[in-house]
Amino acid sequence: MIRIRKFVVGATAAAGIAVFGIALATQAALASTASIEPGLQASTVATQATPSGACTSAIQALKAAVAADATEDAAERAVAMAEGAEAADQAEDATEFANFKSLFSAIRSGCAPSTARPVVTQAASTAQCTAAVQALKAAWAQGRPTTRAQWQQVQSLAQAARTACGWSWSRR
Repeated sequence: MIRIRKFVVGATAAAGIAVFGIALATQAALASTASIEPGLQASTVATQATPSGACTSAIQALKAAVAADATEDAAERAVAMAEGAEAADQAEDATEFANFKSLFSAIRSGCAPSTARPVVTQAASTAQCTAAVQALKAAWAQGRPTTRAQWQQVQSLAQAARTACGWSWSRR
């Protein structure tokens, strides 16, 4: 019982910190503004994070299990004090340990932020864009540029492709 109590207290604290960290990271990641630039137009997406129903129910299940375990441990301590020795029930400890592992796993899967990527649609390429990209690919297919003039030619073709296709390579 003491090992389980130590596990529950330590794991509950760790889970609380982990859930807080996940919620904070999710909040920061989803509340930030993401800019996607298809062509020359920029579209801005902003969302507000709220815990999912699965996350909330998993957290409530863990809270209920911790409360039930604390009540059961208190009753076992009272019996142990009356009998003068603490009874160790290894099978019960193993069952409780497995139960708490599954509860933490449910929290992890229910509260983890989604890894879904935003869908970016690309506009159809223009004839100028296609021609500029083909010229750049042809220049690069000739082999690695070795002279300064060859490098300048490849760079000018890359700049022409960026301009024709509306690509923006600025760092933010």
